Amino acid sequence: TSSFIKELNDDSLEVDPLAEEKVEFLKRVGRDNTVDFPCYADRYPVEMLEYLRLMQMTEEDTRGKPLSEFDYSRTISAANEAAVLTSVIQAVSRQLSKYPQTEDDDAAMIRDKPLFRLLSYNQRMAVRHRRNEKRLLKRTIAALERQMQQQGLDTEGLTRAEGSTLGQVLAGDERKYGMKQRTALEDRLEKLGLPVDLK
Repeated sequence: TSSFIKELNDDSLEVDPLAEEKVEFLKRVGRDNTVDFPCYADRYPVEMLEYLRLMQMTEEDTRGKPLSEFDYSRTISAANEAAVLTSVIQAVSRQLSKYPQTEDDDAAMIRDKPLFRLLSYNQRMAVRHRRNEKRLLKRTIAALERQMQQQGLDTEGLTRAEGSTLGQVLAGDERKYGMKQRTALEDRLEKLGLPVDLK
């Protein structure tokens, strides 16, 4: 929000024009502005994706429609999904950079048996644990980058939703998740609480 940007006193940060609406939306659905999510080697919680899809919404996505009209359990647009996955990659990379030693430094220490034996049992376990944390973070980054590549999200000029609340099925989603592109009629029927399957 603009008040938060003023508190930071950083002129390089832009105010999200949808910030106030996003905060209000989160309040209405009973969520906090800041949420912690676990990190796994090759997957992430669906709730994290839904939260980030909302946070990465732009005016190009909404085209004046309220945020509550969008289904965050589905891909909003290719550009939104790319922004979501990129933000996760950046956050994980930031965490990885906070370690004072690299994974290779830890591995070298473990391989140097005379030096490693000088450490206490707890210190040795701490070094192994720290190395494993770094491996997990690197695998997470690799899995996200692979997903972006497989879904064609690693290119320039990706499309935005432009007010469409239908969501977008990306390459591989239909086979992987059994999803298909929703039509405007199906969307309207679902919102009215009517059966969507017209077979």
